[in-house]
Amino acid sequence: MKRNWLLLSVLIALASCEVEPQEINYGKDGCSFCKMTIVDTKHAAQIVTTKGKNFKYDAIECMINHLNQWDEVSIEFYLVADYANPKILVDAQRAHFIISEEIPSPMGANLSAFGNAEDLQPHIVHSSARTFGWDQLLDEFKHKQ
Repeated sequence: MKRNWLLLSVLIALASCEVEPQEINYGKDGCSFCKMTIVDTKHAAQIVTTKGKNFKYDAIECMINHLNQWDEVSIEFYLVADYANPKILVDAQRAHFIISEEIPSPMGANLSAFGNAEDLQPHIVHSSARTFGWDQLLDEFKHKQ
């Protein structure tokens, strides 16, 4: 009997430590960086650690600014909302980013992400638009600090 309880306890512990994204409850979840309620489905972001802990953000710029407090090795996933497909989170390391005054973001950086380059193209026409890959974007924010 004790053995069964021990086995059950181990299974429950393993199940609760899954390393995967969690759904963002828009209008209810708070940003892990600025503490504002996450409401914008086109600009949200999420970090999932290697231990399965989730951190949700109301804007990509909040996630990037929060990265200063992280050891990169402890992060399993960097996820960003796909502007063209609201509520869909995509791998930030493969996403295409744009900073454009034509697409305001919640915290004022005018930063948006797209899951594929084709969806990004129509937004590049504005003269102030600048595009980035993930590493370029991180460098851009480092220089602003």
